[in-house]
Amino acid sequence: MNPSTQNWTLTTLSPDIAVTGHEPPTVTDPVLEQGIEAIWQETRQKHPGLYNGRVFCLSDLTENTLSGFWCEYRWVLAQMRSPELAAQLRLRSLAVTALLICPEGVVLGRRNPKSLYLPGYWQGVPAGSVEARPGDKTIDLKAQLFAELEEEVGLGEAVSISGPFLACEHDTTHIVDLGFAIRTSLGFAAIETAWRARANDEYDALECQPWHEIAPLTSRVLPTTRALLERLAP
Repeated sequence: MNPSTQNWTLTTLSPDIAVTGHEPPTVTDPVLEQGIEAIWQETRQKHPGLYNGRVFCLSDLTENTLSGFWCEYRWVLAQMRSPELAAQLRLRSLAVTALLICPEGVVLGRRNPKSLYLPGYWQGVPAGSVEARPGDKTIDLKAQLFAELEEEVGLGEAVSISGPFLACEHDTTHIVDLGFAIRTSLGFAAIETAWRARANDEYDALECQPWHEIAPLTSRVLPTTRALLERLAP
């Protein structure tokens, strides 16, 4: 799969988009359940740290409204790994991502080669599934993004978040990225130091690109990041 040639679906969003939830569908087909569980167990043998938490999946998306339901992560994993199961599950799992903008330019991260999803590609940071977190009673998209920023980059202060500006849907996995902007007064050296000291291993490299050098790089970053670069360029 080469994301640079994929026809991902782009939707412009209102920054004040309303989020609602409803009851999830149920899996009643035992063959489907067996297929989901087989993929889950096989993947856990290679990635024993995987956790079957709850992730949010879309049922409807417009410029002003977003609705969906919580489901098990193993459903989404099965859809990613098996076209046959994807045709039955038809999930659109929700993720948040951003452009991290510092005084020197835009921070990009290269996805770890061991990542389950799009390893080795460059993207805006952070990025991650919308997950059910302890204590959450409502779906706070900016809080989800802030948690990803702490986990993946090691930043927990001196930032402001705006958006979402757009949704970008992967035409194969049907993962839907919501794109934000994160601005910080910290320089890239401080960001990289925080990443090396406190972050997880989601990225194996970070780089900072000045805005005037961004255009030649768009062919090597994921479609959601390209769309955000075009939307947010000064």
